[in-house]
Amino acid sequence: MAFTLYLVRHGQTYLNKYGRMQGWSDAPLTESGISDAQAAGQRLANVDFQGAYSSDLSRARMTAEFILQQNKQEQHLVKPVELPGFREVFFGSYEGLRGADIAPEIAHAKRMPQADEITGYGELTQHLTMDGTMDAMHELDEFGDAEDAAMFWKRFDAAMDAVRQKHQDGDKVLVVAHGSLIRNVVARYHDEQTTHIAPKNGMISVWQVTDDDMQLQAYNDTTTVW
Repeated sequence: MAFTLYLVRHGQTYLNKYGRMQGWSDAPLTESGISDAQAAGQRLANVDFQGAYSSDLSRARMTAEFILQQNKQEQHLVKPVELPGFREVFFGSYEGLRGADIAPEIAHAKRMPQADEITGYGELTQHLTMDGTMDAMHELDEFGDAEDAAMFWKRFDAAMDAVRQKHQDGDKVLVVAHGSLIRNVVARYHDEQTTHIAPKNGMISVWQVTDDDMQLQAYNDTTTVW
C-alpha cells in the first residue's frame, strides 16, 4: 500500500506573529494566515483528494476548510476529519512564552556548551535534535506537562495508523497540522538537517506513505501548483 500525503502547515496565527510558543494553545488566524490558507488551497485545487484530515485545533481545521473550499475535484469533501493525534507538540508551562526567551533558558539549564549562542527554538532543536528538544522541555517543565518524544510519537503514530487504514494504493490525502509536528516527522523519516529550515505558514510538504514508512518528496513548498 502506498498513497500520497500532502502535509500542510496551518496559516499564520497571532501567536505565530508574536513569536510565541503555541502548542495546544489556539490563537485565531490573522488576515495573513487566511491568505496563507487560501494560497495553499489554490495550489492544491486540482488534486483529487480521497480524504482530508486535520488536527482538532481550530487553526488547522480552518486552514483545511479554506483549502477544501477551493478544491475543484472532490466537492463532497468540505470539512476535514479532526484527529487529536495531529495536534502540535504540547509545550506545557512553556506555552505562550516567547521562543527567543525560553530557548536560551533551556540551553543553560541543560548546560550546553553553546548555550550563549542559542537565541531561538529553531537553534535549540539544531543542537538537541527534535526528539531531544521535546525530552528536554518535558524534563525542565516545572509541572511535568510538556510532552516528551515518546508521548508525542504515541499519539502521532495512532493518528497516522488511522489514516492508513482508511486509504489504499494511489490515494491522495490532505492533512493540515503544525510546524513542530512537521519538523518532527521530517527528522524521523528523512533527516535532522532539513528541519533546520523552519516550515512557513501555509507551506506544503509531500510524502509517499507506505505501511511502515514515509518518504519525503517536497518540503516547505510555497510555490508549486500540483
